[in-house]
Amino acid sequence: MRRFIQPRLLLLLAKKASHGYELMEALRAIPGSENLSDPGMMYRTLRQLEKAEVLRSAWDTAGRGPARRVYELTKIGREQLEAWAAEIRKTGTHLEEFLTEYESIAEHRSAKQRKRG
Repeated sequence: MRRFIQPRLLLLLAKKASHGYELMEALRAIPGSENLSDPGMMYRTLRQLEKAEVLRSAWDTAGRGPARRVYELTKIGREQLEAWAAEIRKTGTHLEEFLTEYESIAEHRSAKQRKRG
């Protein structure tokens, strides 16, 4: 699940450009994604994605308070988000097939135990 931070960040940035604290709060608000909101891991991932030209950042000095680095997707980032979505969809299909097969076996085993009981 550690690598799942990448598609989550890309999806958040596809909605709107954001600074790090906003991204961290958004990750924390997603059920099941609390472990992705580690600031160190998130900022390392943002730097890696920026180095790979998946996103870009600029300093926002217009607001009150200290300057904030605002991140946004690049064209490469949108393409990578599409690739992540396709991979996750494929993985979801495999997981559904697995669970369907498992439930069939579990139901069969449960029926056998009831007959014996």
